[in-house]
Amino acid sequence: MRHFVLIAALLAALAAPALAADYAVDPNHTQATFTVTHLAISRVSGKIPVTAGTVTLGSSNLPTAISVQLSAKDLDTQSADRDRDLRSPDWFEVTKYPTMTFVAKSITGTPQAFTVVGDLTMHGVTKPVTLAAKELGRMTDARNRTHIGYNATGTLDRRDWGMNWGKTTPGGGLIAGNDVTLDLNVEIVSK
Repeated sequence: MRHFVLIAALLAALAAPALAADYAVDPNHTQATFTVTHLAISRVSGKIPVTAGTVTLGSSNLPTAISVQLSAKDLDTQSADRDRDLRSPDWFEVTKYPTMTFVAKSITGTPQAFTVVGDLTMHGVTKPVTLAAKELGRMTDARNRTHIGYNATGTLDRRDWGMNWGKTTPGGGLIAGNDVTLDLNVEIVSK
């Protein structure tokens, strides 16, 4: 009987969900990309570096808290002229607002498919953004640290953050679209 109780206790411990844990966002393996339409006929993409962040995982391995910082002043679209324009007061105004932040307010679903609603602060304005996210996988490195990969996508209207530059073509189409598609590939590592 004693062995049965010991085995049952061991099995219960193994089946119990993991305790909540804090992870650091790995800036070297994390990308935040954005895409907008140009002249209503093509798409232009850029990257905004993620400089730091934390993710807390709950007992069900679903994130329960997310906080990320990005460097707007270091955005890169692979065009020096366009980057200079995007850093100007017409767009990100990076001399006044060099960083962006995202803080999750609500996270629902499962690790395989979850929704993150959070506050995105950029250009001095904070507004909610909804992201569809999923876990891509887990791996333990040679130093016994756990790495977890995620992908999240969403769309926002740049005008909600005061980026109202809206020049049009002679035909009436916007030179730069209002809707911005976000694609985030994030790797976190146990602390």
